[in-house]
Parts: sequence; structure tokens; C-alpha cells
Amino acid sequence: MWSILLVLLAGIIIGATVKLSDKMKSYNSKFQFVGVVFLLFTMGVSLGLNKSILNNLKNIGLKSLVFAVLTSAFSIIMVYFTTKFILKGEKK
Repeated sequence: MWSILLVLLAGIIIGATVKLSDKMKSYNSKFQFVGVVFLLFTMGVSLGLNKSILNNLKNIGLKSLVFAVLTSAFSIIMVYFTTKFILKGEKK
């Protein structure tokens, strides 16, 4: 865990201090894309090898769907009421 945080911190420090040329930014973008694809692949393999996840996939999917729908719905409701009551005095 600490190694991940240290690498992340090193990336933040390098990104904030070192100015990359456009060519280097292009290489960095491609490197990041390959890294994300590799990460997704290894996560998929890990999930595929875990038999308990595969056996409970139906329940996990249903819970995830309910969570996503409720989160989206309540976010929309909160934004609606927040804008209606807080911004009611402002003109459009």
C-alpha cells in the first residue's frame, strides 16, 4: 500500500515541477493508456479467478444497479431542491 502511495506522490511531484514537451506529453498519454488497459485486464483476471464473485454475480449486479439508480436519483433531487431554494432570488 505504501509503495502505491509513494509512486503516486512521486508522480504528483514530477508532474508539478517538470514541464514536458508536447512530444513527451504524447508519450506519457500513450503510456497512461497502456497502464489503464493493463490494470483493467489484471482486475478482470482477478475477478474471473474468484469463484465466490462469479457465483454471486447476479446479486452483486442487482445491488450495483439499485445503488447506481438511487444515487443518481437522489443527486438529481438534491440539485433540483438546492437550486430551487438557494438560487430562487437570482434572475436568469
